[in-house]
This record gives sequence, C-alpha cells and structure tokens, in this order.
Amino acid sequence: SHPLEGADPPAGMAAAASPPPGAALPPFQFRARHEGPDWRRLSAVEVDRVAAEVNVAVLQEHLEHVTFCNAGRERCPHCQGPADPLLLKLLRLAQLCLEYLLHSQDYLSAQLRAGQELLRAADAHRDLLAKDVARGAQQIRLLKEECKRRKKIIATQQMMLQAGATYHQCQFCDKAFMNASFLHSHLQRRHSEEPKKKSQTYKLQEEINQLKEQLQLTRSQLEAEQHDHIVKLSKVGHIL
Repeated sequence: SHPLEGADPPAGMAAAASPPPGAALPPFQFRARHEGPDWRRLSAVEVDRVAAEVNVAVLQEHLEHVTFCNAGRERCPHCQGPADPLLLKLLRLAQLCLEYLLHSQDYLSAQLRAGQELLRAADAHRDLLAKDVARGAQQIRLLKEECKRRKKIIATQQMMLQAGATYHQCQFCDKAFMNASFLHSHLQRRHSEEPKKKSQTYKLQEEINQLKEQLQLTRSQLEAEQHDHIVKLSKVGHIL
C-alpha cells in the first residue's frame, strides 16, 4: 500500500501536487534509502543563518542528500542507544513529503515545458493565419477594384448600346460621349497636348464609323438571337 495512504496531505502540498485539469500525475513510487547521513557535511550548515538569509542555494545543495538519506540505523554517539522513534518518524515523514514534492515539481516543470511548446506552436499558427488574412484582404481589395473597373466598362457599353449610332468615342481613352460637343470639351480638357493632325483625325473617324456599324450590326444580331430564343422557349412551354 502507499506509505501515506489514509493520511491527509498538507493543504500547500495538495495544491502544489494537483495536476492541471484533464491531466494526471504519472505513476509514482518512493525510492529506497540505503546511505546514512553525512554528519560532517551537515555539521557545516548553520540552519538559523540559512533561515534568516533565506539562502535557497544552500537548501538546494543539501536537498538530495537530506531527502534520500537513511537515519534509521543511526545511534547516539554518547550512549550508543537508538535514536528516538518519534524523531525518526518525523524525519521519515518529512523525507517522504519532500520526495513527493520533488516528483510533483518535476511533473509540473514538464507540463510547463509542454505548454510553452504548445504556445510557441499556437503563435506560429497565429502568424500564418495573420499572413493568410493579409493575403485575403489584398485579394479582396484587388477584386473590388476589378469589379469597379468592370462596372464602369459595362456602364459605358450600356450607354453606347442605348445611344446606338449617335455616341462619340474618344480616340485617346475609353470614354464615350452622347454628342460631339461633349467630346470636343473632353478633348480640350484631357487631351489638349495630344497631336491632332487632320490625316490622323480622318483615319480615326473612319475607324470610329466602322466600329459604329459593327456595333449596330452586333446589336441587331443579338436582338435576333434573343427573339429566336424566346420563340424556342415558348414552343418548349407549349410541348410541356
């Protein structure tokens, strides 16, 4: 059975040894003690001074020896009588408490290291997600700009289709105008520095006229195809 079975541990030790939620302490077993105390080494320690100065370094230096020495066979140097059983029991209980606290400390240190590793992994994952979010935001911005550009093109094309053969296209940019006066004002405001030779103007005007004719032809074809499609749909509706 467990050496401390049936005994309530001190409140401080119970709190220190409690594992995190969802975790359990690994299997534990008290070590056997065979070596006797090193009295010469212990006699050099001034316990009151260690306590007054809170000298943790000295405690750490003697922790292993004090925890795992065996004083059960020690005898009084004067009368050679056995040590007081109650004092031995007190020392033994203190050693067991220390050993269990050391075990709990090692376990909690391992848990802390594992938690730190998980935290580092989470930080790295967060950084990757932040980069993905930044890339997504950039893509959204580009898509919005592309949608805006396409809406503008569609609006211009719709205006051209509605205007038919009466619209006037700027030969220097993608803008189109409902009449020649607007086009002339636009050319003066935006393209006054562009060369305007008469031969080039005539050539561009011819191309514009050809494009107008092609646009009108395309419009007529689209209307004819749309009419044919409506007729076909009506026939299918009658059949169904």
